[in-house]
Formats: sequence, structure tokens, C-alpha cells
Amino acid sequence: MLYPDTTHRLETVFEHGRLPTLVYINKQNHTRKAIRRPLHRHDSICELLFVYQGTGTYYVNGKSYPLSEGSVIYYNQGDLHEVISETEHEIGDYCIGISNLRRCDLPPGCLISPGEPSVRQAGSLYPMLLSMCEQMYTLEGTNDKGKLTAQLLCSAIIVLTSQLESFPLTGAKESGEAHMVLRIRNYLNEHFMEDITLDTAGEALGCSATYISHIFKKATGRTPIQYIIRRRIGHAQTLLISTDHSVTRIAAIVGYDNTNYFSTIFSKVVGISPARYREFYKEEMKGFKDQS
Repeated sequence: MLYPDTTHRLETVFEHGRLPTLVYINKQNHTRKAIRRPLHRHDSICELLFVYQGTGTYYVNGKSYPLSEGSVIYYNQGDLHEVISETEHEIGDYCIGISNLRRCDLPPGCLISPGEPSVRQAGSLYPMLLSMCEQMYTLEGTNDKGKLTAQLLCSAIIVLTSQLESFPLTGAKESGEAHMVLRIRNYLNEHFMEDITLDTAGEALGCSATYISHIFKKATGRTPIQYIIRRRIGHAQTLLISTDHSVTRIAAIVGYDNTNYFSTIFSKVVGISPARYREFYKEEMKGFKDQS
């Protein structure tokens, strides 16, 4: 049945009926050795991920969600997030980057309301969502008509996954962080590209360096220095993907004045060198490279 009021129906989902933009779609191969993508954020895009194979954990804004086949991950623009596989291989997923998203009932750049569960299960929609992702991925790599169809499929998936609240939600594990831990995390997120130490953080927050290190690691499982490193590397990955800056320039931006040291740290955290990481995503990503 063809609805005569399709335009009106679109206006009930997207402001003024304007469809969002598919920036890119990436298919992660579950048979490939995992390439880690530490804590990072995107200030101009949101992402919708669909897990087709594998298990792991999704970390976002201090909460963690278990992932399995059929999980749908909602990333709102600007959220600090990370996906970690439970095995040495990647989680098999489709990652859809979206810009210009304005849902009628949500803030700009949001797929879900802030505070809502960030992971839900596809349930009976799994086969349909998998097929739509496969088609979108294929079409984005073809001609202009194919790219247009991929754009329309992107909007369709957003509409379809917006109803997943009717299915059982995947619960989040609260980290149990105290107010002080949140203050520490906020401070580190604001200054991670600067030359900061535990002493300078303690001075800014009005407590000792020892106390900061103890309470933060107890709540998060990582020391503040480890957290800073992961934030720097995560931001460096975004710059490698979305800019043409040299590795030396990117190292300086994220806080390293020694390129060789930066490359060593990057390889240790991610599993491959900065140059290889850039090449890898150029080979696999379909669509625009912007991930800012």
C-alpha cells in the first residue's frame, strides 16, 4: 500500500521532513585480528552500529553494555565511547556514520534521548536490519544512483531502529563512580592533549595525586595516565581518518613532541602503526572520510 501522506509521515520523524546524511558505512570483518579503537568522540556526526557476529562490550559516558549478535548500538553526537571485543578478533558489525540528523523529538545529532539505553536488541527485526545494512554497504560503493539509494536506506534504518524500545532492552552496568571520579574524568577529558601530570590534576581538583590515582583506578580499572594515553590515541585515530595531517603533526596535536615515541605508543595500544591504520581505513571505508 502506498501512503498518500508519506511527506507528512516523514515530518513526524525528521524536522521539516529533511532526511539525514549518510557520511560513511564501514563493515568490520569478524575474522580479522582486532584493531583497537580507544575512547573517542565525534563532534559533528552520530553513529549507528549493528552487530552481526561476535561478543564484546560497549563503553559510553561511564556505562558499559554487553554486546552480542543482533545488538544495535546508538551513539549520539559528542558522546565519549569505545567498543571492545571479548576475543582477539574483531566484533563483526556495520558502522553507519550520520550527519545533519534532526529527529523531531530529540536534540540535534541524537539517535536516542540522552540517558536512554545505548544498546538494544534487534529481536525479530534482525534479518531485515542485516539485509538493509548489506545492501547499503554495497550500494555506497557504486554509482550516483546507488549512493542515493544508500542514503534513503540510511534514513529507513534510523526510522526502523527507533521502534526497538518495544523489544527487551539490554541493561547497562553502572560503574558506581563517585562524584569525585566524574570530576577527575571531566578534567582529564578537557586537558588530555596538554602536558598534565597527576600533581597538576590534583592541584586543580583540590586533592592529592595519590588520591586521584587510587580512586580513579578503583572505579574505572585504569590509572589516570592510562586514561590520558587512550584518549590521546583515540583522538589521533580520528585525525588519521578524517584529515591529511602528517603523523608528526597529529602527534603534536594530541600531546607528543616525539613522533617516534608517539608511533610506539600508538602501535602498542592499537596493534598497528599510525600509517598502516590510515591506509587500512582508506581501504575499507565507503563514503566520506570525515569522522570529526
